[in-house]
Amino acid sequence: MKHSPQKTIVFLVPFLAVFYLIEKLEIDVLSYLERSETVKIAPVWSELNDLDTLLIEELVIDTVVTDSIAVDTIVTDKFSDTLEINPNRWFPKYAVSDLSTLPDSLKFEGSEIARASLRLFFAKLEAIDTSDTNPIEVFHWGDSQIEGDRITGVLRSSWQKSWGGNGPGLIPAVQPIPALSIKQRESGSWKRHTRFGKIDSTITHNAYGAMAAFSRVKGEGTVTLKPNPAGFKLNKRWGHVKFLIGDAPLGGNITLKGSATPYKAFSIRPTRPGMHTSIVSDLTEGEKELIVGFEGYNIEVTGIELGSRHGVVMHNIPLRGSAGMIFTKLDRGHLESFMEKREVGLMVLQFGGNVVPYLKDSADAQKFAKRFRKQLKFLKLIIPEAAVIVIGPSDMGAAGTYPMLGSVIENLKEQVILEDCMYWDLRRVMGGEGSIERWSNLEPRLASTDLIHFSPKGARVVGEKFDEAFRAEYKSWVKWIN
Repeated sequence: MKHSPQKTIVFLVPFLAVFYLIEKLEIDVLSYLERSETVKIAPVWSELNDLDTLLIEELVIDTVVTDSIAVDTIVTDKFSDTLEINPNRWFPKYAVSDLSTLPDSLKFEGSEIARASLRLFFAKLEAIDTSDTNPIEVFHWGDSQIEGDRITGVLRSSWQKSWGGNGPGLIPAVQPIPALSIKQRESGSWKRHTRFGKIDSTITHNAYGAMAAFSRVKGEGTVTLKPNPAGFKLNKRWGHVKFLIGDAPLGGNITLKGSATPYKAFSIRPTRPGMHTSIVSDLTEGEKELIVGFEGYNIEVTGIELGSRHGVVMHNIPLRGSAGMIFTKLDRGHLESFMEKREVGLMVLQFGGNVVPYLKDSADAQKFAKRFRKQLKFLKLIIPEAAVIVIGPSDMGAAGTYPMLGSVIENLKEQVILEDCMYWDLRRVMGGEGSIERWSNLEPRLASTDLIHFSPKGARVVGEKFDEAFRAEYKSWVKWIN
């Protein structure tokens, strides 16, 4: 899916402009998206058109055998004395099914081990308490389909309503694409670096963190953050802020000033590439604006996080143009430090579309899927207790445009299930081959006329369908646990 950030911004301007003009208004974001025009985003293929280069691996991962009994034991034993199911928990109106009544086209597919891991996540959600000091975290990595907090935002809002929590989670210091979750601007001597897309050859390490990107400040830089008035309600509440720092050769300083939070200052200790530092500050309730100042020489900010100390925090991490082969290219030690003190319950990966145009035959599709499986294996080594759900590619293009799409989906599903992860067939959810054209012809449109990306309403539909499948699994688990 190859296009420039400038072109994407042009396409996003029509509906983002409205968001900024209604800053004084509190509106329901889902109602707004129903009325908004289709967001036209041009295709974003990977910058690399050579399959072997696209799928290059930088780490050989040894096979790890998972004990299926162990996961079930964790679910039943770890929470057996304290787990109480809340029968009055909020549920969206569309979530009426359990697995016995959910249409097959919407169901997650996976092994019993994968389902047991998902049940462990449900148990963690039910064990959430307001006295917790760490939230249950969900990472949603994907390609340009999730840019702007699309799909992720729907899930985050729904799950925070059910299990608590607030805030948008991780955001970059330099945001290349405006997001519905937050209004953000930066000033000063910032430069953004990514481990995907066009890579800066002067960067001599791979310590990019979970966002596979960092923003480097040389001298002074400022980031201003405000709740997006058109965003989901719970995105606008921030209990605390976390600053994530990588390399800081000479150390530095962070200053924080809010509309409600008093001025605070923090010191950044000198670090070298591969090290990870986290600085956390509580925020005053009702915060409406944060101005964060960074001062130092070549300080690498691997993320800013806005959220709560309990409940659910869900991170939207779009990796433009990526085929999902990014994770084994990251510094493993640094990524482990980044994740070390987090209670990660679920990882959602949404990739596959970017590789489709470059495949010649089913052998190429199988090669991609097997190498993607190694990415899953790597992430499971880093966070072994987290459940994993892979969202496959959507339908793409006019009939016959991408003849290898079906082969990618089948091979990807096979390898995901073999790795004891869950698979959600997005193309099947949409209605199968040709569905992207049907979605783009609906009124209002559910897909852009580029026949690649979803409209805002289409992204909402995808998020709700995923949530429907997720909650059907949850309801069946509740019956099982009782």
